[in-house]
Amino acid sequence: MTRPHWYLPLADEFCEHLADGSPLEPASLPAHATAALLFVLQLPKLAVRKPLEMQRQFANLLNFPAQTLSATLVKAFDPTALAAGLAQAKALNIGLLDSATVALRPFLHADGRWDFGFPERHWQAGGALQHDHQRPGGLVIRLSDHQLRLVQTIRENREDSIEAQAHAGTGKTFVLGEVLALMPQGKCLFLADTELKLETIRARFGNRVWTSTFKQLAERFLAGGDKHLQAQLNAAAARSVSYAAIAELAGLGDIGNRKPPQVAALCWRVVAKFCASNDRQITTRHIPQDQLPWLSAAHQQLLALAAQQLWFRMTRPDPEQQPLPVRGYHRVKQMVLAGHRLSEQIKTVIIDEGHDLTAPMVEFLDQSPQTVITLGDRFQNLQGWSVSHAATIRHSEMSLSLRCGPQLMDYVNPLIAAFPGASALPFVADKARETVVRHYPPQQFPDQPAVMLVADEWGLFDWLVRSRETDQGAAVIDWNGEFESFLDGCLGLYKGDQPPRHGAIARYRTWEQLRAVMGWNEAFVRVEQWLERVGTRIGVSGLYQGATLAEFAGGAPGRPLLATVFTAKNFELSSLAISEDLYYFSDLRGATALSRKLALLYTAITRASGQVYVPDTHQERLDTLLAASRAT
Repeated sequence: MTRPHWYLPLADEFCEHLADGSPLEPASLPAHATAALLFVLQLPKLAVRKPLEMQRQFANLLNFPAQTLSATLVKAFDPTALAAGLAQAKALNIGLLDSATVALRPFLHADGRWDFGFPERHWQAGGALQHDHQRPGGLVIRLSDHQLRLVQTIRENREDSIEAQAHAGTGKTFVLGEVLALMPQGKCLFLADTELKLETIRARFGNRVWTSTFKQLAERFLAGGDKHLQAQLNAAAARSVSYAAIAELAGLGDIGNRKPPQVAALCWRVVAKFCASNDRQITTRHIPQDQLPWLSAAHQQLLALAAQQLWFRMTRPDPEQQPLPVRGYHRVKQMVLAGHRLSEQIKTVIIDEGHDLTAPMVEFLDQSPQTVITLGDRFQNLQGWSVSHAATIRHSEMSLSLRCGPQLMDYVNPLIAAFPGASALPFVADKARETVVRHYPPQQFPDQPAVMLVADEWGLFDWLVRSRETDQGAAVIDWNGEFESFLDGCLGLYKGDQPPRHGAIARYRTWEQLRAVMGWNEAFVRVEQWLERVGTRIGVSGLYQGATLAEFAGGAPGRPLLATVFTAKNFELSSLAISEDLYYFSDLRGATALSRKLALLYTAITRASGQVYVPDTHQERLDTLLAASRAT
């Protein structure tokens, strides 16, 4: 929600209670509240739409006798009409106030007239952006207290590396832009995880700074200046190959009763764990924990050897063969193993989303002599870990969210407090903003279209089934177009007539083995029941609908949209819903498992900028989750 044009003298909680059916007591209302309620009731029919004209119309109501206003309100009041008027007020950027401000009546002159200067004063006093900051070019902008302190710290300590913990919505990327403006021209490298973030920096600074994603940086080093080779490395990242093809290209055979495609799927996970570590060689310690019970000691050794073989073929492709897919995190590991270093021409490295830095990338930065400034939010690392920068000599924090209102604080701070080893300031929200939190039955879609955030593919499948059964027309945010293969793979594995190709299930040989691992997941159980009851009879054809980026990120959606938290983690959403499957867990033993679960919830909830639907079971589910974590 952007800055309100003006404010009605009504408390937001009071209005919410009335709209939900609480009884109206006109005799207890002051004249300005009565006038404000009448204004809201007539707002959908109001002809004028300019902010100042609307404010004048409301101010004119205050000229009527209090008794007239009260009698008119008794006749006109209707909770449904009030809810419609409040929705219209929000759409027109008319704000409400907190109870304490309403009680003080700073919006009225001493004689009871409306004070047209109040909106600006209230924004200045209560808004988060309270401090003037002059850019090098002379332009003055406004920053929050935490943003200004970080910018000043960096400006006064140019040679010091700084690692800043910045909660969701605090304006990390914006602050990094201000920091870049302080740096000498052409001597700063800005690194981010996505190209989208770099576009903003390039648009503002042009060629003054070097920009790169982590993946692009690694590809440049590995190509050694060969543009043709760099293009080949980039193309390998987008390549999509089945596990059967990977097994054939890497020369993988059976291990025990696992066929080559299942071996390839498991080797891919082993390589991924290796690439997240500082280890120099793949060993059995990189086999995922959930697979160890299914592998004998001898088979573990064979699997490690097979993963080594896959890694060799990925990083040293045979020119006579089709290349294997190689993602960005593979290239970063390859770059570090090759011993590459940043040029001494670069004096400062600035990093956005530092919480997603892998151990190899941190090692790379630590071994380079540059000053490193990193902003991240450890609570958004969906892997349940974050790697601290060894070169850090200063620490800073930003905890004031500019994205949402204080209504979200009671949902976010219990999660922060529960993080293992957490030592951070509480999450604070901009009190001049409003975030509407509504509860909904967890097995139903919310009453208005929203982006439903889920934990994984099982959550997507579960909600697609409900969408078909209730004719909701829900669509999936599926940038890579891979989710249909998950649906087909589930049906084929359940019927036992087709091995799955999707990465989330390709390593399973039978549905029974999958159930043994996923039986704790209530979304999986509901999908299994649907497959037995309906899916094997009619199939999964027609279950899937895709949505575009414009529909996802363009404001309030026109139909329910489904997305994993991972997909949505870099976005701000005006209308979202929290799926109950985000609270499901199997085992919270160990700090990583608990951190991963809390990070899912924290990242999902903090995407909200306007309205968020939370399941009715939120508190019960959260209490169960936290109790389980304390019992381990």
